[in-house]
Amino acid sequence: MGRYILKRLLLLIPILLGVSAIIFALKTVTPGDPARQILGNDATEEQVQAKREELGLNDPVVVQYVRYIAGICHGDFGESYRTGEPVIKEIIPRLGTSAKITLGAVAIGAVLGVLLGVISALKKYTWVDSLVLVVSMFFQSVPEFVVGLVLIMIFAVNLHLLPASGIETWKGYILPMLTIGVSSIANYTRITRSSMLEVLGEDYIRTARAKGQTEANIVYRHAMRNTMIPVAQSVGTHLGNALGGGMVLETVFSVPGVGKYIVDAITARNYPSVLGGALMIAIILVVINLIVDISFVVIDPRLKTTIIAGGSKKPKKAKAA
Repeated sequence: MGRYILKRLLLLIPILLGVSAIIFALKTVTPGDPARQILGNDATEEQVQAKREELGLNDPVVVQYVRYIAGICHGDFGESYRTGEPVIKEIIPRLGTSAKITLGAVAIGAVLGVLLGVISALKKYTWVDSLVLVVSMFFQSVPEFVVGLVLIMIFAVNLHLLPASGIETWKGYILPMLTIGVSSIANYTRITRSSMLEVLGEDYIRTARAKGQTEANIVYRHAMRNTMIPVAQSVGTHLGNALGGGMVLETVFSVPGVGKYIVDAITARNYPSVLGGALMIAIILVVINLIVDISFVVIDPRLKTTIIAGGSKKPKKAKAA
């Protein structure tokens, strides 16, 4: 397992190179001049050129890219064009805010989705099953920012229970978490329902029923453990989606997270901040996927060999006669 973890961590290298290369390529074709953005429209052309030289923007793109990668190898993600502060210093506190919202949103979606999926499976082909699927699919069909605006209208404007923006108190986290969480309910419900129906049809479930065990005991002790394997994989996927997809919602709710930081940096042509935020998210996604794979082994130790071997084993060669 240690060798497998090391191998997955080494995958960070090509991923970071790929992400940084794509952003650098997009930077070259994006209209706008960061130096002009920093100095303003009143700056002369000489001042703009001097600023570009100071920032190293007049160097070839390949030279800029190699210099940036060399800095990352020493833990330097560059300095913000707007503040002059190290990018990593600005991202770390915002990362904590985004992590709280992401974890809370995934917890809401997973708990409600698994609960609805189990109910739907136990009441299959009834009006309860149909109602659960319709409601869950409705939330998945509506864009997240629309759900967010509706929740703001209900809980902030009409009921005055929660703040419409900001996170001055713990109440500020509720609407962003709820917005992201309800959008993922349908996927958890569908996966849980499908997995639960498959597990409930297994021989060992029928044996447990034949021995007189209660339905609640069968579901909780026998079915849920195997049902959670695909759900755990879905949780890992949604952690990444919630973290990356929170950019728009952090802007809608004025949350000072990594997503809003990247959006503001894009608007200001603050490329070091854009690169630093994107690379930080890429690192987190790789770590999340690694943790999810390890969680599979915890849920079902039989999967350890399959995961470490990459899902395949080389056939043994036949001995020569």
